[in-house]
Amino acid sequence: MVNEDCSKRAHQKLGLSYKDTENCVKESFTGPDWVSADTYNTIIDDEIKYWKFYGTNIYPSIVINKKTYRGQIEPLSVYNALCAGFKDPPQQCLKTLHREPK
Repeated sequence: MVNEDCSKRAHQKLGLSYKDTENCVKESFTGPDWVSADTYNTIIDDEIKYWKFYGTNIYPSIVINKKTYRGQIEPLSVYNALCAGFKDPPQQCLKTLHREPK
């Protein structure tokens, strides 16, 4: 079960500050609480704008170079799409792209 104790343990295991995360969450709301109808969350609103702009409101979605990836969401297909997005691909992509290093 995910609860506050679980979250604190995860932060500790990852070496993250639970207090910093808690402050970030609190600061992301525009009102004194998150129950009021006129309160909104700036982070969530930014994500909604991003989804609308890139058309990624269907999960799972991937954006590569500010373009929504349309294709099979499986490791090799996504890897190929990432590699294809480079003007000068890194060495590990060259074999996949069937290109010789420069």
